[in-house]
Amino acid sequence: MVSSDLRIGGLASGIDTDSVIKDLMRAHRTRLTRYQQDKTLLEWKQQDYRNINNLLRALRDATFNLRLQGTFLKKLAVSSQESVVTAAAGPNAQGTYDIVVTRLASVATKAGKTLSADPAHRIDPSASLWSQQHLFADGSAADPDASVNFVWGSEGDRFSFTINGETFTFSNHASLNQIISAVNANDKAGVTMFYDSFSDKVVIATKATGDNKAGDEIVFDDPSGFLNGLLQFSGAVETGGENAQFSINGFVTQRTTNTFEMNGVTFTLKGVSPDPLQPARVTVNTDTEAIYNAITEWVKVYNSTIESIYAELREPRYPDYRPLTDEQIREQELTDTQIDKWEEKARSGLLKNDRLIAGEMSKIRMAVSSIVEGLDDGYNSLSAIGITTGAYHENGKLHIDEDKLRKVVESNPEQVMKLFTNSSDDEGEVGIARKLYTQLEYAIDRIADLAGNDGDIVDSSFIGEQIRSINRVISNEEARLQRIEDRYWRQFTELERLVAQLNSQSSWLLSMFSSNSGR
Repeated sequence: MVSSDLRIGGLASGIDTDSVIKDLMRAHRTRLTRYQQDKTLLEWKQQDYRNINNLLRALRDATFNLRLQGTFLKKLAVSSQESVVTAAAGPNAQGTYDIVVTRLASVATKAGKTLSADPAHRIDPSASLWSQQHLFADGSAADPDASVNFVWGSEGDRFSFTINGETFTFSNHASLNQIISAVNANDKAGVTMFYDSFSDKVVIATKATGDNKAGDEIVFDDPSGFLNGLLQFSGAVETGGENAQFSINGFVTQRTTNTFEMNGVTFTLKGVSPDPLQPARVTVNTDTEAIYNAITEWVKVYNSTIESIYAELREPRYPDYRPLTDEQIREQELTDTQIDKWEEKARSGLLKNDRLIAGEMSKIRMAVSSIVEGLDDGYNSLSAIGITTGAYHENGKLHIDEDKLRKVVESNPEQVMKLFTNSSDDEGEVGIARKLYTQLEYAIDRIADLAGNDGDIVDSSFIGEQIRSINRVISNEEARLQRIEDRYWRQFTELERLVAQLNSQSSWLLSMFSSNSGR
Protein backbone atom coordinates (compact mmCIF):
# COMPACT_ATOMS: atom_id res chain seq x y z
CA MET A 1 0.00 0.00 0.00
CA VAL A 2 1.18 3.54 -0.66
CA SER A 3 0.41 6.27 1.84
CA SER A 4 -0.65 9.65 0.59
CA ASP A 5 1.87 11.39 2.91
CA LEU A 6 5.39 12.26 1.80
CA ARG A 7 7.62 10.41 4.26
CA ILE A 8 11.37 10.85 4.64
CA GLY A 9 13.06 8.75 7.29
CA GLY A 10 16.55 8.33 8.67
CA LEU A 11 17.48 12.02 8.94
CA ALA A 12 18.59 11.61 12.56
CA SER A 13 19.31 7.87 12.79
CA GLY A 14 20.74 7.30 9.32
CA ILE A 15 18.45 4.28 8.94
CA ASP A 16 16.95 3.63 5.44
CA THR A 17 13.48 3.66 6.91
CA ASP A 18 11.67 3.22 3.60
CA SER A 19 13.61 0.03 2.73
CA VAL A 20 13.21 -1.37 6.24
CA ILE A 21 9.45 -0.85 6.21
CA LYS A 22 9.15 -2.34 2.71
CA ASP A 23 11.00 -5.46 3.94
CA LEU A 24 8.75 -5.67 6.99
CA MET A 25 5.60 -5.26 4.84
CA ARG A 26 6.69 -7.91 2.35
CA ALA A 27 5.94 -10.66 4.86
CA HIS A 28 2.61 -9.07 5.74
CA ARG A 29 1.63 -8.89 2.06
CA THR A 30 1.92 -12.64 1.51
CA ARG A 31 -1.75 -13.17 2.25
CA LEU A 32 -2.81 -10.28 -0.02
CA THR A 33 -0.68 -11.70 -2.85
CA ARG A 34 -2.42 -15.05 -2.44
CA TYR A 35 -5.86 -13.38 -2.61
CA GLN A 36 -4.89 -11.46 -5.75
CA GLN A 37 -3.63 -14.62 -7.39
CA ASP A 38 -6.81 -16.48 -6.46
CA LYS A 39 -8.86 -13.71 -8.04
CA THR A 40 -6.81 -13.89 -11.25
CA LEU A 41 -7.27 -17.66 -11.38
CA LEU A 42 -11.02 -17.22 -10.98
CA GLU A 43 -11.12 -14.66 -13.79
CA TRP A 44 -9.08 -16.92 -16.07
CA LYS A 45 -11.25 -19.92 -15.26
CA GLN A 46 -14.40 -17.90 -15.87
CA GLN A 47 -13.13 -16.86 -19.30
CA ASP A 48 -12.21 -20.46 -20.14
CA TYR A 49 -15.76 -21.54 -19.33
CA ARG A 50 -17.12 -18.75 -21.49
CA ASN A 51 -14.84 -19.74 -24.38
CA ILE A 52 -16.22 -23.26 -24.21
CA ASN A 53 -19.75 -21.87 -24.18
CA ASN A 54 -18.96 -19.87 -27.31
CA LEU A 55 -17.84 -23.09 -29.01
CA LEU A 56 -21.07 -24.80 -27.97
CA ARG A 57 -23.12 -21.85 -29.25
CA ALA A 58 -21.45 -22.13 -32.66
CA LEU A 59 -22.27 -25.85 -32.73
CA ARG A 60 -25.83 -25.10 -31.62
CA ASP A 61 -26.25 -22.59 -34.44
CA ALA A 62 -24.94 -25.12 -36.98
CA THR A 63 -27.27 -27.77 -35.55
CA PHE A 64 -30.25 -25.42 -35.78
CA ASN A 65 -30.35 -25.70 -39.58
CA LEU A 66 -30.42 -29.50 -39.40
CA ARG A 67 -33.51 -29.29 -37.17
CA LEU A 68 -35.45 -27.66 -39.99
CA GLN A 69 -37.18 -29.66 -42.68
CA GLY A 70 -36.52 -26.80 -45.08
CA THR A 71 -32.83 -27.78 -45.08
CA PHE A 72 -33.81 -31.14 -46.56
CA LEU A 73 -36.57 -29.87 -48.85
CA LYS A 74 -34.40 -27.65 -51.00
CA LYS A 75 -35.20 -28.10 -54.66
CA LEU A 76 -33.09 -27.60 -57.75
CA ALA A 77 -34.51 -26.55 -61.11
CA VAL A 78 -32.42 -27.42 -64.17
CA SER A 79 -33.06 -26.05 -67.66
CA SER A 80 -32.00 -27.90 -70.79
CA GLN A 81 -31.66 -24.56 -72.67
CA GLU A 82 -30.48 -21.79 -70.35
CA SER A 83 -30.24 -19.38 -73.29
CA VAL A 84 -34.04 -19.68 -73.52
CA VAL A 85 -35.13 -20.01 -69.88
CA THR A 86 -33.61 -20.40 -66.44
CA ALA A 87 -35.44 -21.38 -63.26
CA ALA A 88 -35.10 -21.25 -59.47
CA ALA A 89 -37.06 -23.67 -57.31
CA GLY A 90 -38.66 -22.92 -53.95
CA PRO A 91 -39.13 -25.59 -51.24
CA ASN A 92 -42.61 -26.50 -52.57
CA ALA A 93 -41.63 -26.62 -56.23
CA GLN A 94 -42.44 -29.65 -58.29
CA GLY A 95 -43.01 -30.81 -61.83
CA THR A 96 -41.42 -30.85 -65.26
CA TYR A 97 -42.05 -28.03 -67.72
CA ASP A 98 -41.53 -27.82 -71.49
CA ILE A 99 -41.28 -24.18 -72.58
CA VAL A 100 -41.20 -22.59 -76.02
CA VAL A 101 -40.61 -18.82 -76.12
CA THR A 102 -41.90 -16.95 -79.17
CA ARG A 103 -41.42 -13.39 -77.86
CA LEU A 104 -39.77 -11.75 -74.86
CA ALA A 105 -41.44 -8.98 -72.88
CA SER A 106 -40.00 -5.63 -73.86
CA VAL A 107 -40.06 -2.06 -72.62
CA ALA A 108 -41.84 0.69 -74.55
CA THR A 109 -39.46 3.24 -76.09
CA LYS A 110 -39.67 6.68 -77.67
CA ALA A 111 -36.65 8.34 -79.26
CA GLY A 112 -36.36 12.00 -80.30
CA LYS A 113 -34.55 13.35 -83.33
CA THR A 114 -31.08 14.88 -83.32
CA LEU A 115 -30.80 17.68 -80.73
CA SER A 116 -27.89 19.73 -82.03
CA ALA A 117 -28.11 22.11 -85.00
CA ASP A 118 -24.46 21.50 -85.93
CA PRO A 119 -22.99 18.00 -85.49
CA ALA A 120 -19.58 19.63 -85.04
CA HIS A 121 -20.85 21.68 -82.10
CA ARG A 122 -23.10 19.43 -80.08
CA ILE A 123 -24.90 20.45 -76.92
CA ASP A 124 -23.32 19.86 -73.52
CA PRO A 125 -25.86 17.96 -71.36
CA SER A 126 -24.14 19.19 -68.17
CA ALA A 127 -24.42 22.92 -69.11
CA SER A 128 -27.54 25.03 -68.56
CA LEU A 129 -30.15 25.13 -71.30
CA TRP A 130 -30.05 28.93 -71.38
CA SER A 131 -26.29 29.07 -71.92
CA GLN A 132 -26.46 26.96 -75.10
CA GLN A 133 -29.84 27.77 -76.63
CA HIS A 134 -28.13 28.63 -79.92
CA LEU A 135 -26.85 25.04 -80.21
CA PHE A 136 -30.25 23.31 -80.28
CA ALA A 137 -31.69 22.23 -83.64
CA ASP A 138 -35.24 23.20 -82.70
CA GLY A 139 -35.95 26.76 -83.84
CA SER A 140 -39.41 27.26 -82.41
CA ALA A 141 -38.18 27.26 -78.83
CA ALA A 142 -36.01 30.31 -79.49
CA ASP A 143 -38.44 32.13 -81.82
CA PRO A 144 -40.39 34.85 -79.93
CA ASP A 145 -43.19 34.67 -82.49
CA ALA A 146 -43.60 30.88 -82.33
CA SER A 147 -46.85 29.50 -80.96
CA VAL A 148 -44.88 27.33 -78.51
CA ASN A 149 -42.41 29.58 -76.74
CA PHE A 150 -42.05 28.80 -73.05
CA VAL A 151 -38.59 27.25 -72.83
CA TRP A 152 -36.55 30.34 -73.58
CA GLY A 153 -38.56 33.52 -73.00
CA SER A 154 -36.34 35.34 -70.53
CA GLU A 155 -33.36 34.10 -68.57
CA GLY A 156 -34.53 32.21 -65.48
CA ASP A 157 -38.03 31.52 -66.84
CA ARG A 158 -39.63 28.27 -65.75
CA PHE A 159 -41.34 25.64 -67.88
CA SER A 160 -43.26 22.41 -67.19
CA PHE A 161 -44.11 19.11 -68.85
CA THR A 162 -45.89 15.93 -67.81
CA ILE A 163 -44.95 12.29 -68.38
CA ASN A 164 -47.54 9.64 -67.55
CA GLY A 165 -49.41 12.07 -65.32
CA GLU A 166 -46.33 13.24 -63.37
CA THR A 167 -45.53 16.96 -63.75
CA PHE A 168 -41.95 18.26 -63.80
CA THR A 169 -41.06 21.96 -63.52
CA PHE A 170 -37.64 23.50 -64.16
CA SER A 171 -35.88 26.81 -64.77
CA ASN A 172 -34.11 27.23 -68.09
CA HIS A 173 -30.95 27.47 -65.99
CA ALA A 174 -31.23 23.68 -65.45
CA SER A 175 -29.03 21.35 -67.44
CA LEU A 176 -30.31 18.43 -69.49
CA ASN A 177 -28.58 16.04 -67.09
CA GLN A 178 -30.41 17.57 -64.11
CA ILE A 179 -33.74 17.21 -65.90
CA ILE A 180 -32.98 13.59 -66.81
CA SER A 181 -32.01 12.79 -63.20
CA ALA A 182 -35.26 14.26 -61.86
CA VAL A 183 -37.37 12.25 -64.31
CA ASN A 184 -35.52 9.01 -63.53
CA ALA A 185 -35.93 9.56 -59.79
CA ASN A 186 -39.71 9.78 -60.07
CA ASP A 187 -41.01 6.22 -59.71
CA LYS A 188 -44.60 7.19 -60.45
CA ALA A 189 -43.71 8.35 -63.94
CA GLY A 190 -42.43 4.84 -64.58
CA VAL A 191 -39.88 5.79 -67.21
CA THR A 192 -36.15 6.04 -67.72
CA MET A 193 -34.73 8.94 -69.74
CA PHE A 194 -31.19 9.15 -71.10
CA TYR A 195 -29.15 11.20 -73.58
CA ASP A 196 -27.12 9.18 -76.09
CA SER A 197 -24.13 11.34 -77.01
CA PHE A 198 -23.25 9.14 -79.99
CA SER A 199 -26.57 9.62 -81.78
CA ASP A 200 -27.20 13.03 -80.14
CA LYS A 201 -30.70 11.93 -79.17
CA VAL A 202 -32.79 11.66 -76.00
CA VAL A 203 -34.55 8.33 -75.42
CA ILE A 204 -37.40 7.63 -73.00
CA ALA A 205 -38.25 4.02 -72.09
CA THR A 206 -40.65 2.45 -69.60
CA LYS A 207 -39.16 0.84 -66.54
CA ALA A 208 -41.68 -1.99 -66.72
CA THR A 209 -41.87 -4.47 -69.57
CA GLY A 210 -45.05 -5.62 -71.30
CA ASP A 211 -48.22 -4.12 -72.68
CA ASN A 212 -49.59 -2.52 -69.52
CA LYS A 213 -52.02 0.03 -71.01
CA ALA A 214 -54.76 0.20 -73.63
CA GLY A 215 -52.74 2.77 -75.60
CA ASP A 216 -49.22 4.18 -75.50
CA GLU A 217 -47.08 3.37 -72.45
CA ILE A 218 -45.36 6.79 -72.60
CA VAL A 219 -47.82 9.72 -72.63
CA PHE A 220 -46.69 13.37 -72.78
CA ASP A 221 -48.45 16.60 -71.87
CA ASP A 222 -46.06 19.26 -73.16
CA PRO A 223 -47.44 22.85 -73.07
CA SER A 224 -43.91 24.33 -73.03
CA GLY A 225 -42.73 22.52 -76.11
CA PHE A 226 -39.72 21.23 -74.20
CA LEU A 227 -40.23 17.56 -75.08
CA ASN A 228 -41.82 17.81 -78.52
CA GLY A 229 -39.83 20.86 -79.56
CA LEU A 230 -36.47 21.23 -77.90
CA LEU A 231 -35.92 17.48 -77.37
CA GLN A 232 -37.41 16.68 -80.80
CA PHE A 233 -40.02 14.13 -79.69
CA SER A 234 -42.67 15.55 -82.02
CA GLY A 235 -43.88 12.72 -84.27
CA ALA A 236 -41.84 10.11 -82.34
CA VAL A 237 -43.46 6.65 -82.56
CA GLU A 238 -43.54 4.40 -79.52
CA THR A 239 -42.01 0.98 -80.10
CA GLY A 240 -41.95 -2.15 -77.92
CA GLY A 241 -44.02 -2.50 -74.80
CA GLU A 242 -45.00 -6.07 -75.67
CA ASN A 243 -45.85 -8.99 -73.42
CA ALA A 244 -43.74 -12.12 -73.28
CA GLN A 245 -45.40 -14.85 -75.33
CA PHE A 246 -44.63 -18.51 -74.76
CA SER A 247 -46.09 -21.94 -74.31
CA ILE A 248 -45.65 -24.06 -71.20
CA ASN A 249 -46.41 -27.76 -71.52
CA GLY A 250 -48.28 -26.93 -74.71
CA PHE A 251 -50.44 -24.16 -73.24
CA VAL A 252 -49.92 -20.79 -74.95
CA THR A 253 -49.91 -17.83 -72.57
CA GLN A 254 -48.44 -14.37 -71.95
CA ARG A 255 -46.79 -12.37 -69.15
CA THR A 256 -46.00 -8.68 -68.85
CA THR A 257 -42.52 -9.52 -67.54
CA ASN A 258 -39.91 -12.09 -68.45
CA THR A 259 -39.87 -13.42 -64.88
CA PHE A 260 -42.85 -15.18 -63.39
CA GLU A 261 -43.68 -17.81 -60.74
CA MET A 262 -45.63 -21.03 -61.16
CA ASN A 263 -45.99 -23.97 -58.75
CA GLY A 264 -43.15 -22.70 -56.59
CA VAL A 265 -40.79 -22.33 -59.56
CA THR A 266 -39.54 -18.90 -60.63
CA PHE A 267 -38.95 -18.86 -64.39
CA THR A 268 -36.85 -16.23 -66.20
CA LEU A 269 -37.22 -16.07 -69.96
CA LYS A 270 -33.88 -15.31 -71.61
CA GLY A 271 -34.45 -15.56 -75.36
CA VAL A 272 -36.66 -16.77 -78.19
CA SER A 273 -36.57 -20.52 -78.76
CA PRO A 274 -34.35 -21.30 -81.78
CA ASP A 275 -36.54 -24.30 -82.66
CA PRO A 276 -40.23 -24.29 -81.64
CA LEU A 277 -40.22 -28.07 -81.99
CA GLN A 278 -37.46 -28.42 -79.38
CA PRO A 279 -38.80 -26.92 -76.15
CA ALA A 280 -36.55 -26.07 -73.22
CA ARG A 281 -37.23 -28.60 -70.47
CA VAL A 282 -37.13 -27.43 -66.86
CA THR A 283 -36.89 -30.30 -64.38
CA VAL A 284 -37.40 -29.85 -60.62
CA ASN A 285 -35.76 -32.31 -58.24
CA THR A 286 -34.64 -32.39 -54.62
CA ASP A 287 -31.28 -30.61 -54.24
CA THR A 288 -29.41 -33.58 -52.79
CA GLU A 289 -26.07 -31.81 -53.14
CA ALA A 290 -27.26 -29.03 -50.80
CA ILE A 291 -28.43 -31.66 -48.27
CA TYR A 292 -25.10 -33.47 -48.48
CA ASN A 293 -23.17 -30.23 -48.01
CA ALA A 294 -25.32 -29.19 -45.02
CA ILE A 295 -24.62 -32.49 -43.26
CA THR A 296 -20.88 -32.52 -43.98
CA GLU A 297 -20.47 -28.88 -42.88
CA TRP A 298 -22.26 -29.71 -39.62
CA VAL A 299 -19.91 -32.66 -39.06
CA LYS A 300 -16.91 -30.33 -39.50
CA VAL A 301 -18.24 -27.93 -36.86
CA TYR A 302 -19.06 -30.81 -34.50
CA ASN A 303 -15.58 -32.34 -34.82
CA SER A 304 -13.87 -28.98 -34.35
CA THR A 305 -15.91 -28.36 -31.20
CA ILE A 306 -15.18 -31.82 -29.78
CA GLU A 307 -11.46 -31.47 -30.47
CA SER A 308 -11.17 -28.03 -28.87
CA ILE A 309 -13.15 -28.86 -25.73
CA TYR A 310 -11.42 -32.16 -25.01
CA ALA A 311 -8.04 -30.49 -25.53
CA GLU A 312 -9.09 -28.10 -22.75
CA LEU A 313 -10.17 -30.98 -20.49
CA ARG A 314 -6.81 -32.73 -20.95
CA GLU A 315 -4.52 -29.71 -20.79
CA PRO A 316 -1.78 -30.26 -18.16
CA ARG A 317 -1.95 -28.32 -14.90
CA TYR A 318 1.13 -26.67 -13.30
CA PRO A 319 0.12 -25.81 -9.72
CA ASP A 320 3.56 -24.41 -8.89
CA TYR A 321 2.98 -21.62 -11.41
CA ARG A 322 0.78 -19.05 -9.71
CA PRO A 323 -0.35 -15.86 -11.48
CA LEU A 324 2.14 -13.00 -11.32
CA THR A 325 1.10 -9.88 -9.45
CA ASP A 326 2.12 -6.40 -10.60
CA GLU A 327 4.45 -6.12 -7.62
CA GLN A 328 6.18 -9.41 -8.48
CA ILE A 329 6.68 -8.28 -12.07
CA ARG A 330 8.23 -5.00 -10.90
CA GLU A 331 10.44 -6.58 -8.26
CA GLN A 332 11.76 -9.32 -10.55
CA GLU A 333 12.04 -6.98 -13.55
CA LEU A 334 10.52 -9.60 -15.88
CA THR A 335 10.45 -9.11 -19.64
CA ASP A 336 7.25 -9.47 -21.67
CA THR A 337 8.47 -12.81 -23.02
CA GLN A 338 9.12 -14.13 -19.51
CA ILE A 339 5.69 -12.93 -18.38
CA ASP A 340 3.97 -14.63 -21.33
CA LYS A 341 5.75 -17.94 -20.75
CA TRP A 342 4.95 -17.89 -17.04
CA GLU A 343 1.28 -17.04 -17.61
CA GLU A 344 0.99 -19.78 -20.25
CA LYS A 345 1.93 -22.29 -17.55
CA ALA A 346 -0.20 -20.59 -14.88
CA ARG A 347 -3.31 -20.62 -17.12
CA SER A 348 -2.81 -24.16 -18.35
CA GLY A 349 -5.23 -26.87 -17.21
CA LEU A 350 -7.67 -24.73 -15.25
CA LEU A 351 -10.49 -26.92 -16.58
CA LYS A 352 -8.55 -30.18 -16.53
CA ASN A 353 -11.04 -33.04 -15.98
CA ASP A 354 -13.75 -30.50 -15.15
CA ARG A 355 -16.79 -32.51 -14.07
CA LEU A 356 -19.40 -30.12 -15.44
CA ILE A 357 -17.86 -29.87 -18.90
CA ALA A 358 -17.04 -33.57 -19.10
CA GLY A 359 -20.57 -34.48 -18.06
CA GLU A 360 -22.21 -32.21 -20.61
CA MET A 361 -19.90 -33.44 -23.38
CA SER A 362 -20.84 -37.02 -22.56
CA LYS A 363 -24.54 -36.15 -22.96
CA ILE A 364 -23.85 -34.38 -26.23
CA ARG A 365 -22.02 -37.41 -27.60
CA MET A 366 -24.86 -39.69 -26.50
CA ALA A 367 -27.37 -37.51 -28.35
CA VAL A 368 -25.31 -37.74 -31.54
CA SER A 369 -24.80 -41.50 -31.35
CA SER A 370 -28.40 -42.31 -30.35
CA ILE A 371 -30.86 -44.40 -32.36
CA VAL A 372 -34.06 -42.69 -33.47
CA GLU A 373 -36.87 -45.11 -32.71
CA GLY A 374 -39.79 -45.57 -35.05
CA LEU A 375 -37.80 -45.11 -38.26
CA ASP A 376 -36.79 -47.60 -40.88
CA ASP A 377 -33.94 -49.69 -39.45
CA GLY A 378 -31.74 -48.72 -42.38
CA TYR A 379 -31.95 -44.99 -41.53
CA ASN A 380 -32.35 -44.72 -37.74
CA SER A 381 -28.80 -43.62 -36.79
CA LEU A 382 -25.89 -41.64 -38.17
CA SER A 383 -23.91 -44.82 -38.74
CA ALA A 384 -26.76 -46.09 -40.96
CA ILE A 385 -26.16 -43.22 -43.40
CA GLY A 386 -22.36 -43.41 -43.39
CA ILE A 387 -21.35 -41.26 -40.38
CA THR A 388 -19.51 -43.26 -37.72
CA THR A 389 -17.75 -42.50 -34.43
CA GLY A 390 -13.97 -42.71 -34.38
CA ALA A 391 -11.66 -44.50 -31.96
CA TYR A 392 -11.88 -43.97 -28.20
CA HIS A 393 -8.95 -41.57 -28.09
CA GLU A 394 -10.75 -39.32 -30.60
CA ASN A 395 -13.44 -38.54 -28.02
CA GLY A 396 -16.38 -39.17 -30.31
CA LYS A 397 -15.23 -37.37 -33.46
CA LEU A 398 -17.28 -38.31 -36.50
CA HIS A 399 -16.03 -39.85 -39.73
CA ILE A 400 -17.93 -39.70 -43.02
CA ASP A 401 -18.11 -42.42 -45.63
CA GLU A 402 -18.69 -39.91 -48.43
CA ASP A 403 -19.85 -42.43 -51.02
CA LYS A 404 -22.36 -44.03 -48.66
CA LEU A 405 -23.71 -40.71 -47.37
CA ARG A 406 -24.13 -39.31 -50.87
CA LYS A 407 -25.85 -42.48 -52.06
CA VAL A 408 -28.31 -42.47 -49.15
CA VAL A 409 -29.07 -38.75 -49.55
CA GLU A 410 -29.74 -39.18 -53.27
CA SER A 411 -31.90 -42.28 -52.91
CA ASN A 412 -33.76 -41.53 -49.66
CA PRO A 413 -33.68 -37.80 -48.84
CA GLU A 414 -36.96 -38.03 -46.91
CA GLN A 415 -35.60 -40.75 -44.59
CA VAL A 416 -32.46 -38.68 -43.97
CA MET A 417 -34.66 -35.68 -43.15
CA LYS A 418 -36.61 -37.71 -40.57
CA LEU A 419 -33.39 -38.95 -38.97
CA PHE A 420 -32.38 -35.37 -38.19
CA THR A 421 -35.69 -33.51 -37.83
CA ASN A 422 -38.24 -36.00 -36.48
CA SER A 423 -40.46 -34.45 -33.80
CA SER A 424 -42.24 -36.53 -31.17
CA ASP A 425 -43.45 -36.45 -27.56
CA ASP A 426 -41.54 -39.70 -27.13
CA GLU A 427 -37.91 -38.80 -26.39
CA GLY A 428 -36.67 -41.93 -28.14
CA GLU A 429 -38.33 -40.89 -31.41
CA VAL A 430 -36.87 -37.36 -31.53
CA GLY A 431 -34.52 -36.70 -34.45
CA ILE A 432 -30.79 -36.41 -33.81
CA ALA A 433 -30.50 -32.70 -34.64
CA ARG A 434 -33.50 -31.82 -32.47
CA LYS A 435 -32.17 -33.93 -29.60
CA LEU A 436 -28.67 -32.48 -29.89
CA TYR A 437 -29.98 -28.91 -30.10
CA THR A 438 -31.94 -29.37 -26.87
CA GLN A 439 -28.90 -30.85 -25.11
CA LEU A 440 -26.67 -28.00 -26.30
CA GLU A 441 -29.15 -25.42 -25.02
CA TYR A 442 -29.14 -27.14 -21.61
CA ALA A 443 -25.33 -27.32 -21.47
CA ILE A 444 -24.96 -23.66 -22.47
CA ASP A 445 -27.39 -22.57 -19.76
CA ARG A 446 -25.60 -24.60 -17.06
CA ILE A 447 -22.20 -23.18 -17.98
CA ALA A 448 -23.65 -19.65 -18.13
CA ASP A 449 -25.10 -20.11 -14.64
CA LEU A 450 -21.62 -21.02 -13.45
CA ALA A 451 -19.52 -18.46 -15.35
CA GLY A 452 -21.87 -15.92 -16.94
CA ASN A 453 -21.63 -14.63 -20.50
CA ASP A 454 -19.35 -12.21 -22.33
CA GLY A 455 -20.98 -8.79 -22.37
CA ASP A 456 -23.16 -9.32 -19.30
CA ILE A 457 -23.86 -5.94 -17.69
CA VAL A 458 -24.49 -7.62 -14.35
CA ASP A 459 -22.68 -10.89 -13.76
CA SER A 460 -24.93 -12.94 -11.49
CA SER A 461 -23.09 -16.21 -12.10
CA PHE A 462 -21.57 -18.37 -9.36
CA ILE A 463 -17.98 -17.45 -10.28
CA GLY A 464 -19.02 -13.82 -10.64
CA GLU A 465 -20.18 -13.84 -7.02
CA GLN A 466 -16.92 -15.50 -5.96
CA ILE A 467 -14.95 -12.73 -7.66
CA ARG A 468 -17.03 -10.05 -5.94
CA SER A 469 -16.49 -11.81 -2.59
CA ILE A 470 -12.71 -12.00 -3.04
CA ASN A 471 -12.68 -8.33 -4.09
CA ARG A 472 -14.19 -7.48 -0.71
CA VAL A 473 -11.55 -9.61 1.04
CA ILE A 474 -8.79 -7.89 -0.95
CA SER A 475 -10.17 -4.47 -0.06
CA ASN A 476 -10.25 -5.35 3.65
CA GLU A 477 -6.76 -6.78 3.50
CA GLU A 478 -5.42 -3.66 1.76
CA ALA A 479 -6.94 -1.52 4.51
CA ARG A 480 -5.34 -3.76 7.18
CA LEU A 481 -1.93 -3.51 5.51
CA GLN A 482 -2.26 0.26 5.29
CA ARG A 483 -2.86 0.42 9.03
CA ILE A 484 0.21 -1.76 9.71
CA GLU A 485 2.39 0.35 7.44
CA ASP A 486 1.15 3.55 9.07
CA ARG A 487 2.01 2.08 12.50
CA TYR A 488 5.54 1.24 11.38
CA TRP A 489 6.02 4.76 10.11
CA ARG A 490 4.79 6.21 13.42
CA GLN A 491 7.18 3.97 15.34
CA PHE A 492 10.16 4.90 13.19
CA THR A 493 9.19 8.56 13.34
CA GLU A 494 9.20 8.33 17.14
CA LEU A 495 12.62 6.63 16.93
CA GLU A 496 13.88 9.51 14.81
CA ARG A 497 12.56 12.00 17.39
CA LEU A 498 14.32 10.18 20.25
CA VAL A 499 17.56 9.86 18.30
CA ALA A 500 17.40 13.56 17.45
CA GLN A 501 16.81 14.39 21.11
CA LEU A 502 19.72 12.15 22.14
CA ASN A 503 21.95 13.78 19.55
CA SER A 504 20.98 17.19 20.87
CA GLN A 505 21.81 16.20 24.46
CA SER A 506 25.10 14.67 23.36
CA SER A 507 26.03 17.86 21.59
CA TRP A 508 25.23 19.91 24.73
CA LEU A 509 27.34 17.63 26.93
CA LEU A 510 30.24 17.77 24.53
CA SER A 511 30.07 21.54 24.44
CA MET A 512 30.03 21.66 28.26
CA PHE A 513 33.06 19.36 28.50
CA SER A 514 34.86 21.42 25.95
CA SER A 515 34.25 24.69 27.83
CA ASN A 516 35.35 23.20 31.22
CA SER A 517 38.51 21.71 29.85
CA GLY A 518 39.53 25.11 28.59
CA ARG A 519 39.65 26.66 32.07
